[in-house]
Amino acid sequence: MIQQNNLCEIYTKENIQFPLVDSSYDNQEILSCIGTLLGGQLTMGHQVAKFEAAFSEFIGLPYSVMVNSGSSANLLVFSAITNPLRDKHLLRGDKVAIPAVCWSTSLWPIIQTGLIPVLIDVDPETLNVSIECLKDALSQHDIKAIMMVHVLGNSTELGELLELAKNNKLILIEDTCESLGSRYLDNYLGSLGDFGTFSFYFSHHITTIEGGMVIAKTQEDMDLLRCLRTHGWSREQSNRQDLEQTYNHIDPRFLFINMGYNLRPMEIQAAFGLEQINRLGHMNKHRRENANKLRKAFSEHPLWKHQLYFPKATKDLDPCWFGFPFLVDENINCKRFAHELLNCGIDTRPIISGNMALQPAIKHFNVDLSMAPFAGAQEIHDRGFFIGCHAKPLKQARVDKLATIVLQCIEELS
Repeated sequence: MIQQNNLCEIYTKENIQFPLVDSSYDNQEILSCIGTLLGGQLTMGHQVAKFEAAFSEFIGLPYSVMVNSGSSANLLVFSAITNPLRDKHLLRGDKVAIPAVCWSTSLWPIIQTGLIPVLIDVDPETLNVSIECLKDALSQHDIKAIMMVHVLGNSTELGELLELAKNNKLILIEDTCESLGSRYLDNYLGSLGDFGTFSFYFSHHITTIEGGMVIAKTQEDMDLLRCLRTHGWSREQSNRQDLEQTYNHIDPRFLFINMGYNLRPMEIQAAFGLEQINRLGHMNKHRRENANKLRKAFSEHPLWKHQLYFPKATKDLDPCWFGFPFLVDENINCKRFAHELLNCGIDTRPIISGNMALQPAIKHFNVDLSMAPFAGAQEIHDRGFFIGCHAKPLKQARVDKLATIVLQCIEELS
C-alpha cells in the first residue's frame, strides 16, 4: 500500500502520466504574440477590441468586455450591479444566492461589494445548485440576485432557474468560467442571464495565459463595465462626445465619471485568445469525445462494479466538460484514493472548493449559512474529484490504461 506522502512532494511533471490539463496552444499563438510585441502596442488596444468582437460573435451577444482574469470578471460584474449610476442597482446588505460548491472568487466579489451571499445546497447528481433548495431560499430570504456557477461544464435545471429569476425579478449572473461552449437548447451558457463571466486561465476551455471576459445584454451595462474596468474614465463610453462637452473644463483624456479599477488585459493576451477562439470548436469537440471515451472505458472495464458515480447532464444541456468528474463509493477514503492515483501518475483535483461553508475564511465575513445543512455539497466534498478531460484527442490505449489504474486503486482500497 502506498504511503500518505505530501501531495506537493509527489507532484512533479515527470511523475504525472495523465495530467489534469494538456497544453492547448501551438506555434501560431507564439507567433501572434511575437508579432504583437514587435508592433509596439503592449497595453490594451486594437487586439483586445478584435478579441472582444470575436468572442461576441461566438457567444451570440454584442456586448463583451475583456479583463485580466475570470476573478476580475466576477468583481467587475458585482461592482456594476451595485454601482449607483446603474438604473437598477443593488444596495449594501442585499442578498445574493450562490451555490455552496463554488470557486472562492465567485463568492468574494459579493462580499467585497457590500452584499451578503446566501449559500445554497447543490445536487450531487449534477454538481450544480439544487433548484428545490433555491426555491426554499427564495421563500425565506429577500434575495435580489443569483450567482449561478456552472460547475465543470454542467449546470442545473436551467428552464426552472430562468423562470425563477424572471418571476422574482432577480439579476442573474452566470459564472461560466468552467463551461465555455456548453449549450442549453440553442444558447451558450453565459448568454442566458443579465451577465456572463468567463475565465481564460491556462487550464480552461481556451486560454489567454491569464484573462477573462464579461458579457452583458445592454449598451448601458457595456458602458458601465468598460468605465469600471479602466479607472472610471470616459474614454470608451458610447456617449463620450456628450460627456466631453458637458465637462469641457476638464482634459477629456482624463475625465473620470465613475469609480473604477485597473482590470485591463494586455494586447498579447488578446492575440493569444484570437488564435485560441478559432480552434475552440475543435477543442470542445475533443473534450466531448474524450469524456465519452472515459465514461465508456470505465463502464465496460472487467473491474467495473459501479464503484464510481458520474454526474449526469441536466435536461436540454449539452455540456462541454472542463474535467472528468466523479464521486467515489462512500466506503472508499477519498483522500487516500487521491494519493494513490497521484502516486500512479494521475493528477486529480477536488470539485472546485468542495463545500465552501467549511472553508476557514468564511467565519470572518458576513456569509449567510442559514440554509444549512449542505448535505449535497458535503457529499461532493467527501467523495468528489475530477481528472483531466483534455482539449486534444486521447488515444484509446491511454484511456484504457487510465481506467485500469483507477479501478485497480479502488480494488486495493476496498
